[in-house]
Amino acid sequence: MGNTVTAAPHEIAALFARYAPAVRRFFSRRGQSKAEAEDLTQEVFSRLLHRSNCNEPVANIEGYVFQIAANLLKGRVRQYLRRRALDDDALNQDWAKGTEEFTPERIILGREACREVAAALQELPERVRVVFVLNRFEELSGCEIALRLNISISTVEKAMIRALAHLKKRLS
Repeated sequence: MGNTVTAAPHEIAALFARYAPAVRRFFSRRGQSKAEAEDLTQEVFSRLLHRSNCNEPVANIEGYVFQIAANLLKGRVRQYLRRRALDDDALNQDWAKGTEEFTPERIILGREACREVAAALQELPERVRVVFVLNRFEELSGCEIALRLNISISTVEKAMIRALAHLKKRLS
């Protein structure tokens, strides 16, 4: 295995054996627990395996592996900051402070709105619904959904467009 690798599936095992310990250390040195470092290391090689569908060779495989690792960490930080901002935002809402009144009418309207959303989601084809739920409720990126469902990113994007258009039409 030279410096230029096509990252074919049969080469991934050799790359894993060679680079996984260093990738784990990379994550551990950046504050990740042992379990998180292991999960992130698996994700690095999962993404590398997914990339094997692309026939373009990687000139510097070591650099590429660690770029994937760095991007995963950046994604984790962005996700943490987004969740924290949402938590802070939620705590600043009137309803969180207890100053907004939940009247029986408002509770009924809220429940009805939830039923309408659930019914609209059930009308979607299963794959479109799964993609939407993974993105909006599980907060997975398009790439993560594509990897999990073993579909292309383009398919994920088309499913999201279809789901959002359906929900907009149905709930407007």
